[in-house]
Amino acid sequence: MPRFVLDDTSRPVGPDEDPAGPVPEPRAPFMQRWGVVLAVLALLGALLAGLGWYASIWKQQVWVREVVVSGVSLLDAGELKAYAGDLADRPLQDVDTEELRRRYVSHPYIRSASVTRELNGIVRVHVEERQPLCRLVTDGGVRMIDTEGVVLPVRREVAVPGRLIEVTGLPVKPAGIGRPATVSGELFEVFNDVLDALRQTAYAGLLVRRITLIDGNKTYFTVAGSQTRFVVGNDGNYKEKLKKFEIFWQKVVSRKGFDSYSSVDLRFHDRVFARENE
Repeated sequence: MPRFVLDDTSRPVGPDEDPAGPVPEPRAPFMQRWGVVLAVLALLGALLAGLGWYASIWKQQVWVREVVVSGVSLLDAGELKAYAGDLADRPLQDVDTEELRRRYVSHPYIRSASVTRELNGIVRVHVEERQPLCRLVTDGGVRMIDTEGVVLPVRREVAVPGRLIEVTGLPVKPAGIGRPATVSGELFEVFNDVLDALRQTAYAGLLVRRITLIDGNKTYFTVAGSQTRFVVGNDGNYKEKLKKFEIFWQKVVSRKGFDSYSSVDLRFHDRVFARENE
């Protein structure tokens, strides 16, 4: 007798069944997922707020242990520490960093300063010093000029590195409220150009001692031990002019003597005009 095997896959679908098979469970709604994220963020915010409150309470109990000054190379670190006043054993939170910063930048040789309070009881001051460029000689005496043209007083305790060239003839703009005295203008640009050319020479930079700036293309310099005026003018090409000076110095001055000439004009191309002393 034939046997029949019923295949469940081919059985008829009932009226309440889905022909596509069982329906998966629906995923969590979008807003429900965001609710979990927001809850986590709220918990983190509360934790950070608690830590901030605890740190503020702890900071009130921290006292100043030391004032540390960094960035010093020309000035005396002990003098700069004194600018901070007596902060030892004062509550760290009572230190006014902005007032302390203004106190430091009032020093003529400090260009900028920053003050921070550290939770270990250290008040840290970082200063940026002004870099002296030359000595300015005027009727009022000798002062310094920094690389930005700011006029500085000469101080014995300032450790100026190396030898600085003297300069005369630079007009000084007087100091104003919150502004130091400065030099600027075309003559200051001429001086910087001559100084830059001197740095690139082999011998002239070692010999030149003073630069005198004069309008009308009459700027000149003198060397150590001689009153001879070496005229370079105000119209540029200073490297070429200094090269001619070096040749003239080695071939003529070294043979005839330092004070054989009252002036040597280096302003002309491929030639030098020298005027002998009478």
